[in-house]
Amino acid sequence: MLLPARVECAIRLERQQPQDIVTPSGLWTVLKGLRLRMRKTNPFDWLRRVYVTGPLSRADLAEIENVTPGHVGVVIRQALNRGLLVEGGPAPSNGGRPRILLQTNPDFAKLIGIDIGRARIRFVITDFVGKLLHYDWLPTGSFTGKDHLLRVVHDKLKSHLAQFPEIAAIGISHSGVIDPHAGKVLFWPMVEGWEDTPLRQIFEDVSGLPVSLGDTVRATAVTEERFGHAKGLRDFLLVRVGWGIGSAIFIDGRVYIGRDGLAGELGHTTVEVNGERCSCGNQGCLELLSSASAIVRRVRSELERGIDSSLRRELGENLDQLSVEVIASAAKSGDRLSERILSEAGTYLGIALASMVNFINPEKVILAGRVPQAAGETLLNPLLYNLRHRALQHTVKDLEVVVSQLGGEAAPIGMALIAGEGVLKARCEEIAGRTTRGQKWLDTSQKGENPIIGNLQGSQATGRESRLAACDVSPCSSPVRDNPNNPLLPPR
Repeated sequence: MLLPARVECAIRLERQQPQDIVTPSGLWTVLKGLRLRMRKTNPFDWLRRVYVTGPLSRADLAEIENVTPGHVGVVIRQALNRGLLVEGGPAPSNGGRPRILLQTNPDFAKLIGIDIGRARIRFVITDFVGKLLHYDWLPTGSFTGKDHLLRVVHDKLKSHLAQFPEIAAIGISHSGVIDPHAGKVLFWPMVEGWEDTPLRQIFEDVSGLPVSLGDTVRATAVTEERFGHAKGLRDFLLVRVGWGIGSAIFIDGRVYIGRDGLAGELGHTTVEVNGERCSCGNQGCLELLSSASAIVRRVRSELERGIDSSLRRELGENLDQLSVEVIASAAKSGDRLSERILSEAGTYLGIALASMVNFINPEKVILAGRVPQAAGETLLNPLLYNLRHRALQHTVKDLEVVVSQLGGEAAPIGMALIAGEGVLKARCEEIAGRTTRGQKWLDTSQKGENPIIGNLQGSQATGRESRLAACDVSPCSSPVRDNPNNPLLPPR
């Protein structure tokens, strides 16, 4: 039986057996299965793939998603008309008709990311694909409590929204324990007053924009996946060792958050059975031994006990100037106290990581944060020794452990990208609805309506549409870290 070329192609895709002959009696069943699967297809999965991995052709998408090229073409055409995607140059070809690459439109919207950490509150403005346009920060320690901090963040946010009226969504990361489903900070270890704080609702109410709330470490991992050492990886573990300790677990290209969004709380893993009491209520937590706060506290305690160290001669009685960076510098200069504390921190980190590596068997472990970036081999050597000797040999045989080159701006950029996914999903739901009903795509942007905020926010966005205008923004001229290898920072 002769079939139209498109139907024959669809049958081959469906059955994945090009050599099979489809009889007339089986054709209707195959086509019904195809129609059902096409109806269930979510355009967000396709456009997210372009958003995350970068340029792809229509044929690439059809092959990856195992659907007909014609069905891909319908959705892509609507996304192009709406401005979600733009066509780039041709893909490399060995002959034949060149494939045109599709990429996310960086000018579709601007996004704002905010990271509330124990030391700093960071703000970034990015384009729709995460390019850094503006960066600034405030010291967390200058605030007298949660309410004061939130008021200042709100004032800063209000200023940025006035300066960048194209902002379509807000992403906020927080270094406390987060319930991302409820949009709450459950508690913040070592910081009082944050129990069950509905952070997402607070900022949605004051901004009239969609707000995504996430964990600082997971947000950092998103940026690492997009721009850093995890680019192209499906399974990896990121461990951030700063004032606290946390981890982000990526499995099959997606961040794993667990039933209640609490997966990855590595800092509250017990590594010393009879250790000190932690603010979480447990004893002997990793965070009490290997975090920046623990390292500074332990070195200071030893200095106050009279232990000889070059730090005493360098700082005198002004021990408030102690930091991980100062301790790491002293260790590299041969200070035995600093070497010992950093080495012990690395040992406990290696013990905890051995268990994590056995559990999830990642392709790569990425160490982020102030401690590994400052301490270098003094921390890494004992960490790697314990990791490789305590984990199963097959799990660590080809395991790569690297230190992130990204700075503190990684977390708010990651949250901006997560917020951008929310905007993308909302637009794709509209595409899916119009595709199913067969209605013509309405280009509301040509009617003077904000194509992003208008449909996402409804009445809350009233008044913001009229303020949309092109925004000439210079790249950040004062990045948080002076790292020439940081891929997030613009060239000088």
